Amino acid sequence: MANNTDYLQVLWKVKYSDLALSSTILIIIGGLVGILGNCSVIICYFRIGKCGERYFIPVLAAVDLVACITSSIFYVMDNTFFFNYPYDSMCRILTFLQLLVPGTSASLLIIISVQRYLLVCKPLGSNMTLRWKRIAIGVACLFTFTCSAPVLAISGIKTSNETYQNHTIQITVCKFSTAETSVQNTVYFGFLLLLTIVSILVTISLFIPVLKKIKLTFLGKFRSGRKASKHRNAPHATDSVLTKDKEQKYEGKTTELQIQDKSSSNQSINTSSTMKGDMYINKPVNTFTTEDSERTRKEKATRKITVMFFVIIVAYVSSYIPSLIILILVYAVDDLQNFISVSKDAAFVSTYLARFVFLNHIVNPFIYSYFDPLFRTELRKLLTQANKYWMVQNDK
Repeated sequence: MANNTDYLQVLWKVKYSDLALSSTILIIIGGLVGILGNCSVIICYFRIGKCGERYFIPVLAAVDLVACITSSIFYVMDNTFFFNYPYDSMCRILTFLQLLVPGTSASLLIIISVQRYLLVCKPLGSNMTLRWKRIAIGVACLFTFTCSAPVLAISGIKTSNETYQNHTIQITVCKFSTAETSVQNTVYFGFLLLLTIVSILVTISLFIPVLKKIKLTFLGKFRSGRKASKHRNAPHATDSVLTKDKEQKYEGKTTELQIQDKSSSNQSINTSSTMKGDMYINKPVNTFTTEDSERTRKEKATRKITVMFFVIIVAYVSSYIPSLIILILVYAVDDLQNFISVSKDAAFVSTYLARFVFLNHIVNPFIYSYFDPLFRTELRKLLTQANKYWMVQNDK
């Protein structure tokens, strides 16, 4: 038993200790940043009140908050007890949450894509009401839970004897599936893989026409603005010439009046100035109505929020693809599951890429703060109040 323990420690130090330490530090830092960021998002949008187009942001932030907590616990536990995982029930629950929470986030992004598509590409059609938004969220959560539930039965810890440096060692690891390869497991994993790929493709395909519509609308408004500007400049030059001629005529008349009667010079000048003022007042001025200004403001806000959701989707796809590739390789190459036979560099690369999806739940608050001025304003107020409270507490 002593030899077994010694060689297990050797395996840990040679293959995994550096990786576990660096990964744990980064996970804790990322988890804290994600928790603080998503908590601030939830609080700020709760203070804003009626979110309108931003309805899904606090919901997505709540899912990201749960993901930051559960994923941090899962990864730290995995780093600490990689070869001797202690609790079967904890392994099952955390593995289930690792599938449920990111799956819920992906489902919400599909709903957001549908909502933006209806809002931008079908503005005169039926848009999502508050009732349908709530129904869609409920259906997404129920569907994701149903798809993830089998993991509670098939996951858990698995003990096996492995050979390392010509010695047999016993390792206990937390696995997505404890059973040997079977038709049922293969079908289930294939279904999850297909579902992930389909959700990514559907999300992208819904957002492509939205971006095209925004681009065409923006270009059309830009060209119309240039034409209107040229049209305004042409009459303006003509008006200036006519005004100048009229001024010269009036100045001539004013001079005649001054020669005829010096006592009436002040009255003539006042009359001339009044006439000039009338000519300037009667010049045509291009102005927007309040209704046009409000509509333009809403269109700009819609475009900005849509671009923000597009960046969120890009971050989601970019973080999921590396993790998806590693997941496929892990279950295609059995040695990658315990790092016994792979090199240290391969273990580093596969571990970090597999956990790349964790970034998706951390970066979203930064995206909100960049694109949404309402969130920035409310966040400044929140930080100011927190700073004042902190100063008062320190003064006591």
